[in-house]
Amino acid sequence: MPSYSLAGGIDATYAVAAGKTTVIITSNSPLKHRAVYVGTGQMVFHWVQEGKTQAWRCDTTMLDPAPVQADVKVGENGQQELEVEMPNLYPAGFLMQGRMEGTMIAPAVHVDVPMGTDIWVFLVRSPWFPLKHQIMKSDLVLVHGTDRASASLGVVDGAAVTAQISVSGTSFKKATLAVKRTIGSCKSEEVVGELEAGTESLAWKPIVRSFDLVLVTKGSMSESQCAEVAKGLGAQESSGIFGPGSMQGDFVLCDGPAFSYSWILRGHTGFLENEQDQTDAKFEW
Repeated sequence: MPSYSLAGGIDATYAVAAGKTTVIITSNSPLKHRAVYVGTGQMVFHWVQEGKTQAWRCDTTMLDPAPVQADVKVGENGQQELEVEMPNLYPAGFLMQGRMEGTMIAPAVHVDVPMGTDIWVFLVRSPWFPLKHQIMKSDLVLVHGTDRASASLGVVDGAAVTAQISVSGTSFKKATLAVKRTIGSCKSEEVVGELEAGTESLAWKPIVRSFDLVLVTKGSMSESQCAEVAKGLGAQESSGIFGPGSMQGDFVLCDGPAFSYSWILRGHTGFLENEQDQTDAKFEW
C-alpha cells in the first residue's frame, strides 16, 4: 500500500494476516518512546483566531486511546522497527470543504515520545466489504392544513436509496429531499431532489472510492501538506493566490460507517420559511 510520510526519517506499513492487523513503524534513529496507543484517530482542519488574524490549524487526537505493547526490533538496514498490533481495522472517513476545513477519522497508532515529537500513523482505507445503509424510518410526512408533502424511502442493493416524493395542495411552494452527512463537528448536505407538485421518483447512490494509504505525521501538518493529501485522495481544489485555495464543493472521500446520516424532507411554505421531517441513517456491515 502507498505511504505518505510527513515525518522525516520515519515511515510505516501494515499487514493483515489471520484476522490480525500489524503496523510496522520504521525510524532511522531510535524513537525512545514512552508509550504506544491504538484506537480511532481524528484530525480536525480548521481556522482559529490569533489576535486580529486567522490561522489554519490541524489538531490531532485519539478518540478512544488504548495502550498497547510494541515489539522493538532492529531492521535489515539498522533502522528501529516498532511492531504494533491493532485490534480493529475499519474504513476511514474524510470530509473537506470550504477553505480547507474538515475532519478525517481513521484507525491510528500514536507513539508518545516524551523528549521529542510524537508520531502518528493513520490507516486510511476504503471499505473492503459490502455496505448496508440502514434508515430508521422509511416515511417522511409534512402536513400544512389540508395540504401534504411526503417522501417514501427504500434501500436497494444494500446501499443505494430510492425515494418517491409527492406534493399536494398549494401550501408548499416545493418540497426538497436532502441527505446530511456528519463526521465529527463537520456537516455536509446534499440535495437529492426537489418537486413543486405531483409525484416524482428519485435515486441516490453513496460515494464509493478505492484507496489504501498509510499517513505518517508528527501530530500535525501544514495547510499545503493537507491540500496535497486531499488532492492525492481525489479532491478537486481551486488554486489560491497565497498558498492552497479552497475545495470545489464538499469533498467526501467515501461514504461509510465513519459518517452519521440524516434524511431530511423540507416543505417550503414561504420566503426562508419551511417545515421539515427527518430520520437518522447509517452505514454498517
